[in-house]
This record gives sequence, C-alpha cells and structure tokens, in this order.
Amino acid sequence: MSQRKTADHERLLGWLDAPSDERGMRFRLDDGSWQRLTYRELARRTLGAGAALADAGVRPGDVVPLVVPGGEDFVTQFFGLLAIGATPSVLPLPLALRAGEGYQSQLKAITARIHPRHAIADPRYHDIVGENVARIGGGTEVIAPRYADRPDEAPRAWGDLAVLQFTSGSRGSPRALRVSVANLAANLRMIGSWMDPVGHGAVTWLPLYHDMGLVGGLLGALTLQVEHALMRPEQFVRDTPGWLAEYGRTPYTSMCMPNFGFERVLATVRPHHLEGLDFSALTAVVSGAERIDPAVLARFAALLGPYGFDVRALMPAYGLAEGTLAVTGVGKGDLPRLVRVGGLERRLGEKLDVRESTELSTEPVAEPWNWQVSCGPPLESARVEILDEEGAPQPEGVLGEIFVQGPSVAEGYADATPEDLARLGGGKLYTGDAGFLLDGELYVIGRLGDSVKINGQNVFVEDIELELVASGAVSKRYATVVAGVVRGEPRVLVVTERPLGDRLDDVLSVITSFTGDEGRAQVLTVKRGTIPLTSSRKPRRRSLWLAYLAGELKERSDS
Repeated sequence: MSQRKTADHERLLGWLDAPSDERGMRFRLDDGSWQRLTYRELARRTLGAGAALADAGVRPGDVVPLVVPGGEDFVTQFFGLLAIGATPSVLPLPLALRAGEGYQSQLKAITARIHPRHAIADPRYHDIVGENVARIGGGTEVIAPRYADRPDEAPRAWGDLAVLQFTSGSRGSPRALRVSVANLAANLRMIGSWMDPVGHGAVTWLPLYHDMGLVGGLLGALTLQVEHALMRPEQFVRDTPGWLAEYGRTPYTSMCMPNFGFERVLATVRPHHLEGLDFSALTAVVSGAERIDPAVLARFAALLGPYGFDVRALMPAYGLAEGTLAVTGVGKGDLPRLVRVGGLERRLGEKLDVRESTELSTEPVAEPWNWQVSCGPPLESARVEILDEEGAPQPEGVLGEIFVQGPSVAEGYADATPEDLARLGGGKLYTGDAGFLLDGELYVIGRLGDSVKINGQNVFVEDIELELVASGAVSKRYATVVAGVVRGEPRVLVVTERPLGDRLDDVLSVITSFTGDEGRAQVLTVKRGTIPLTSSRKPRRRSLWLAYLAGELKERSDS
C-alpha cells in the first residue's frame, strides 16, 4: 500500500486540510429541524473521529464495515477512516432489508471476504450487528461512532483502497467491489465536469450504502465543499413535500434519484404544496439507477414548471457500481432526446428500427415502453462501445452489450472468479446491460441476464413491466416481471402481491404481445413481502426466478 499523498487523495480528502468557514452541510434531525455545520467544523469533527478510531486499534489498510444512518456521524466516521488510511465499507441498515436472515447474509458476505477487526455501528444497531457478527465468528469488535478532542494529533495515512462497495444484489448475490482512490477521484472529476455544481449542491436522501447515494448524493458535493443537505430515506418518504420545499426555498442546484423518487413526488406533492416556491435555481436533475420512464419525467417537469422549473434541467444518466458510478449523462442545459423503436424485435447485433426522434417536454408520453430515453454521451475520460454476442464492436443503432472503459472502472471484486476477471479488470467492464448508441448518445434497454430469447429475439422484462405499469394493470410497487426457460421453453412470469381481479386478462394480453404465445405467459399472485428486494429497494429478479423454478412461490389463497 502506498503512503504517498497523490492528486487523487487531494481530490478526495483535500477539504480536510483547507475547510471552508462559510459553506457547510445541513443534516435533517429526527424532530424535523436541521443542524448545520460549516466544513471547518465538520473537518475538525472528522479528524477527531480519525484520532479516536486509531486509539481503538483501527490501522492503515483495515477495511471497516460502517452501519450508521445518514447524518453527521456517517460523514465524520467515513472520512475519519479514510484520513487514517483505513477503508470504509458501507453496509445497509438492518431496517433496509425485510428480514433478519437477509441482514445476516449481508454480514456473512462481507465477513467472509475481509474478516474485519472492527465494525462501526450506531448505538441503536449495536446489538443486532454484534449478535450477528458473533454468530459468524472471527472476533470482530463492534464499536460506536467516537471522537477524540485532539484532531490535530490524528495520525494521517494515504491508502490505495477508497471503498469496499457492496453491489445492490439485483443481478444476484451482493458482491464486494474494490473501488480505489484513483477510481473514485476519477469519477468525482467526471461528475464535477458534467454537473458543474456552483455554490449550492443538493438535498440528498438517497441511501448511502448504494453507489448512487454515496458517490452522487454525498461525495461529489462534499469534496467540492458546496452548500449541501443530507436527509435519510425514511425522512424523504415520510415528508416528500417538505423535502421538495427545501429546493423551492433555497437555491440548491442539483437533484439525483432513481425513477422511484420522481414517482414518489408525483404521488404525494400537490399544487398547494408548491405555492410560493421557486425552482428556477434547480439546473441539474439526474435520473438513473433503473430504467428511466419518460412519462414520469414529463409529469415531474409539468408539475414544477409553473414554479420556475425548466425541463432542460433533466439529465438522464447511465452508471453502475462497477463504474464507480457515472458513465454517461445528458449535458447540462440540453433537452433529453427520446427515440421510438418500432416493433418488438430485439436481436443482439442487429439494427433497431428507430422510427421517430423527439425531445422530452412536459407533454404526456403515450406508450412509454416504446420510447427510449437518451442517457447522454460518455462523460469525460469514459469510453463506451456496443458489442455483439461475439464481443465485436457494433455501429450506431445496433443493439448489443454495453462495454465501458476508463479510469473510473473499479479494480474488481473481492474473491473474484475467473469469469469475474474476464468481465471486469484493467479499466475494462463488460456491463451485462443491453443498449445502443445513436448520434454519440447511449440508450439503455435492459439487463441481458433478465431477458429471454423467443424465436431468436431478446425479450426484455423492463419493456414488459413499463407497459404493464403504463396501462394501469399493475403497480410497480407490488409487481415484478421475470423471465427464463422452463423445460426448454421460454416463459415470462408476472409476480404480483396484489390480486389482479378483472385486470388479469389485460395483463396476459400485454405479455402475449411480447411473447407471441399465451402459453409463454403466466401470472402468479403471492402474499405481501414475497418479492425479494435489494438494499436499494429494487427487485432481485434472479432470486425471484430461481425461487419460482424451485417451486417456492406459493399462490395466495384469496387470489
């Protein structure tokens, strides 16, 4: 491990050495009020945390799991570890997963890879973390966030590994991803050049154990010392209008969230919540992390439009944990483009039938599944190609696997298999996602592992799910589409936690429009809580399909 401070360390930790007295970060408290610390105050607390962690026995090179809610303690413990040359590994909070077994699986996954000597847990989670760690064995000491009143004496060291980032698990079991200081610094530079935050950042609520929340929601703004605010996901869910009002009262310029966040705003915010608010300062609204629904973005822009919001602020993007975070994004001030792909044919290595192109507006979007949203061109220092099934680069307009190369591509997985090494390493990443390029911009279709081949065509579950939701036949919150092969025959399955009643025929009709045969379509109604979710609340499609094949999905008695 190198102990020499580099420009990459300066990009990540320079704020600790030259903290601002004027700008700072606000933290939402449990009673709904806000606490603000200047960056100078935050830096002092952070170095005090580093000193206390060193006193507790944390050493340079140690990987330390962090089980702490978003707030001041999270920021100070995370950067306190980095300041003394240790590596934080941010784990989901116990309440982020539905069952104790799921949480214990997370702890087993990380313990098996790093055998941590210490873990930092908020006092309210100390017992559950301690009990599970004790069952697994290994002698991990669970400590609470701590501070020493001598920050100037904190030992400083410069490690090479910035974060051991666990993936969400939507592609299978969560994987431990090694993100180096160089990877993280490169992606932060890419995000800074793309979004150009000035003065004010965001009011972020995204979970910090997810790459979008950690890198995009927190580190990008904090390391540039822009005025920023941090709330927890449950606070956003409980008071979405209050969260949005922070943007209307203060000139925060950035917003970053998945499709779920925009849907939550549309479900809870009404015009009377927006009276007297001004959203004209909001110039960079990033949508990513899951399939982007153009109808949802159009409705969001229409809701805020009368209050100063410009649709040009919308910046759809593509990224993934293996890329550290951001890979492509619509440019600031550019209108996102939509293209309509004719027919249902999706064959890797073949040109798509792009019939129409337009710009996103506040007008309603009909048949949203049929429109693909541009995720913009590659960001600075990233290269994106589309490959066919043989790995050969394809021209524009041809569907294939998205390939990414650049300095922000993560080092690799802990305990990587030979297959892992072939797909991720040396700054190269075979993403497993399908998409196409057009006029230099990336359009993402879906995940190859979640698609099924029917008559030589790739049928993507994201297309089917988007059409089902748009038709009103199912709720995305309570239904998930999966697909695969059963006894040599392709099958598409809708798993729903709510009985469909008289909408069952509508659902089967939508599926059949993609599969061409009713025999390939099936609907299964299960009890509430059956659909497994990742720590970022996305469906674990692979796990759900395997449970179906194993006969573990039970039909609800009232369905």
